[in-house]
Amino acid sequence: MDLNRIYKIVALLFYVLLSLFSFANEPYAPFPIAHSAKNYFSVYIMDKGQSSAEDFSAMLLFYNPNLDSAEVAQLANTYVVESEKEGVNQDIAFIQMCLETGFLTFTGSVKPQQHNYAGLGAVNKQEKGEQFPDLVTGVRAHIQHLKAYASKLDLSHDLVDIRFRFVKRGIAPTIYDLPGKWAADKEYANKLENLLSRLVLIKNQSITANSIRID
Repeated sequence: MDLNRIYKIVALLFYVLLSLFSFANEPYAPFPIAHSAKNYFSVYIMDKGQSSAEDFSAMLLFYNPNLDSAEVAQLANTYVVESEKEGVNQDIAFIQMCLETGFLTFTGSVKPQQHNYAGLGAVNKQEKGEQFPDLVTGVRAHIQHLKAYASKLDLSHDLVDIRFRFVKRGIAPTIYDLPGKWAADKEYANKLENLLSRLVLIKNQSITANSIRID
């Protein structure tokens, strides 16, 4: 085995170990991650996200490896498509879904068959919230609800979010405006920020792993 191949194997093992020890099992990290050009993410809801459907799938399967990879890929792709259609930051929409559903574990009152990925209408443990007929409609409702909070622009799709009318339009342009409006949790924005940081780490590790892929 030549020296170059050994270096590649060592580097690959290093990044595998890094991924194992860089991510906690809790829904968000209780520590800040230093920002740089490499790990930049936008906190504006009406913005272009930095991550792809593949990045979303990698994150979901990392935190919940019991998920079906094909279903995860479909959900991830739907978040990209629906977010782009409405001008919503797909990164924020996706990580909010991860937070609200516990990475699709649905340990709260909302159940998987409801296709309610943002806990819409589930204001407490007794309220199950809204139900949507399929994955695409559920994601679309989530995106529309985010757009209601962040913008006064018209929707691109027909309205499917039945709680859209209850939102005062444009009151939350960034994730830091969501606590006390979208959620009562005072740490809600910090949790979203931490998940955005973790999404960036997932993305960067994927890029690095691909760059040192063994021939």
